[in-house]
Amino acid sequence: MASAILCIGPRTVVQRGTHVLLTRHFSISVGRCGINKVVSSAAEALKDMKPNTTVLCGGFGLCGVPDTLINEVLNKPDVTGLTAVSNNAGTDNFGLGKLLKSRQVRKMVASYIGENKTFEKMYLTGDIELELTPQGTLAERCAAGGKGIPAFYTPAGVGTVVQNGDLPSRNKAIGSPGDAQFPDPKDVKVFDGKPYLLERSISGDYAFVKAFKADTLGNCQFRLAAQNLNGPMGRNAKMTIVEAEHIVEPGEISPESVYLPGIYVKRVIQSTAAKGIEKYTWDEQDVKTLGQGEVAAKRERIVRRAAKEFKNGMYANLGIGMPMLAASFVGPDVDV
Repeated sequence: MASAILCIGPRTVVQRGTHVLLTRHFSISVGRCGINKVVSSAAEALKDMKPNTTVLCGGFGLCGVPDTLINEVLNKPDVTGLTAVSNNAGTDNFGLGKLLKSRQVRKMVASYIGENKTFEKMYLTGDIELELTPQGTLAERCAAGGKGIPAFYTPAGVGTVVQNGDLPSRNKAIGSPGDAQFPDPKDVKVFDGKPYLLERSISGDYAFVKAFKADTLGNCQFRLAAQNLNGPMGRNAKMTIVEAEHIVEPGEISPESVYLPGIYVKRVIQSTAAKGIEKYTWDEQDVKTLGQGEVAAKRERIVRRAAKEFKNGMYANLGIGMPMLAASFVGPDVDV
């Protein structure tokens, strides 16, 4: 069967036997190659930041903390009244602890405050509002907000002050005539005979994200513990700003290593802040946690007794402080 190809202007006619196929030339846009979300500095990235906004701040302890962006907020004393959402508030001299000292944070939404003595003191004296949230619930509230889910039910916190609202959101300030403020009790529903608490999602005006690598399109790769909250928070803000240790070209991060797609990211900057180390491996943390003298003896007795609860094959989730020490007193015949 005879075939012929004729080119007629922008259209190609393919004739095969009695069948005629019409095709049209096409082109693809190269505009994507011109996208570059990298800005020159943290000052440029935060040039339009306003007071009284909600900031989601990634990181776990001092791992994956966006200190370059935090330092720039510190340089903007007019940016006050912030609501900061973070797993913890860093330490006294690292992370969000610096913004607490400068009194730029009005409210903290966090799961742990024990490593920051400034934060602890401010809360106990009524200088800051605190919304204490279980760690997993905090991560899920951020993730839900990024997915457009307004609220969800969880068993975490059932039967505790989280449910009942018995923990003050703001303590009575010294010398203040007012009373302490308390949150409302949470709504409880029963599913399959088990109670669950209603938790509302969290959304931010800004998300500060720390990445190991980011390309110029905003695609991000995290390392180790920095993955925990940077991803959910980065998906959940009107303005997500990434500070990256390494800024690379598109394609240099393999697709399976992209933990935060660039579609969520508005701006990227080079991370310049020095990394803080919260605990040194040679530091005798066990000794410090137990304390000294009679206090140490009492705490050790409690920890030793707790360790006796472990049975072979158990999985144990140990909290910060004394609970962590229980693992040191597990008997040699117990595998946990």
